[in-house]
Amino acid sequence: MIEIVSIGAELLTGQTVNTNASVIAKALLKRGFGISHVTTVPDHHNPMKKAIEEAMSRASVVITTGGLGPTGDDITRSTLAEIFESELVHDAKVATELEKRYGKDLETLADQATVIKGAHVIPNPIGTAPGFILKKGEKTVIVLPGAPVQMQEMLEKSVIPYLEETHKRHLFQHAVYLFLMSEQHVDPFLRAMEEKHPKVEFGVCPSYGTLSIYLRAHAESQDEAEERFAPILFALREKFKHRIFSEKYHDIEYAVHEQFIARGLTLACAESCTGGRIAARLTKISGCSDYFLGSLVTYSNQMKTSVLNVNPETLHAHGAVSRETVIEMVQGTLSVSGADYAVAVSGITGPTGGTQEKPVGTVWGAIGHKKGDVFAGLLSLKGTRKRSTLIEYSATYLLSHLWRYIQFDIPPFEES
Repeated sequence: MIEIVSIGAELLTGQTVNTNASVIAKALLKRGFGISHVTTVPDHHNPMKKAIEEAMSRASVVITTGGLGPTGDDITRSTLAEIFESELVHDAKVATELEKRYGKDLETLADQATVIKGAHVIPNPIGTAPGFILKKGEKTVIVLPGAPVQMQEMLEKSVIPYLEETHKRHLFQHAVYLFLMSEQHVDPFLRAMEEKHPKVEFGVCPSYGTLSIYLRAHAESQDEAEERFAPILFALREKFKHRIFSEKYHDIEYAVHEQFIARGLTLACAESCTGGRIAARLTKISGCSDYFLGSLVTYSNQMKTSVLNVNPETLHAHGAVSRETVIEMVQGTLSVSGADYAVAVSGITGPTGGTQEKPVGTVWGAIGHKKGDVFAGLLSLKGTRKRSTLIEYSATYLLSHLWRYIQFDIPPFEES
């Protein structure tokens, strides 16, 4: 197995989130390599040395990130030189490469060209600190810098090819992504599957209105793993056929993207409480201009009336957060954009603005088609109070119902 040792005091104080461990684990799992342990230590000699040696005692491969720069607390090289009973030496090849990119006046040139004797140097094409591969018997330590963009570049270009050449794949995964399902809804089913298929590991991860189910198996080949997954996947697809939006993409917007492009449809949005979040999630995907016409962030009542032609009497009688208002927002969006489909949302995401009749978390959404069909519903966001969470859930909720409406012709906001 493989272990990760993340180095840096900032990771332990909350100043920096340890994204490197997540990136490494996800990238390696796609190639069939599992992570058994992640350790985070400050950049001090004793805890760092202890953590690396303990990881080496358990795993055949240890990957470290952090502590390779020129500052005083970057002591990973010297600590590893001690562990491997080696020394630090000047590497002319590294120095020449750094000179080509940064010039001879680079203040940290001498320091960054210092490497661990006997180590295989991993080039850093976008930074100054090279990485290393060190071997002792059957143990391998791969040393990477902590800067995420540099680490990821070196991981993809050097580390993964090295592991694929020297180590056999042993862990395989298949993911299934569902929308608007809680863990408690799928737990009984998964428990029953676990009893029937003990050679498959099950994992569940909820995230802002979506639920990820992971099937993992240690196997000799991809075919062997897929054979174990097959009966479980068949049962999952039957049980949750109207809730599974993908087995490829974690985010519902990718499923919407594929569906609209495949069907040659267009989409426009009118957003109030989400402030453009739906549009942001759609437009992060390259090629969205093939179907997504745009989003109107009509936050004020004045914008709702002047841009979307919402009737002022509707706003006066029912308020901006109401079924009647979001229906007129959808109708206005369809008229203004000429899109095939439109989505509208208006709500109270707090922490202020709630009332007894319309507390924080009251969010109305609507989905309409240019032929005249418009559906509106009160989003099920009970118990959710954090503003950013309400916005994210609202976006997921509406994109999910839009996808299901087009995929299965199930009217939005109906349970199924």
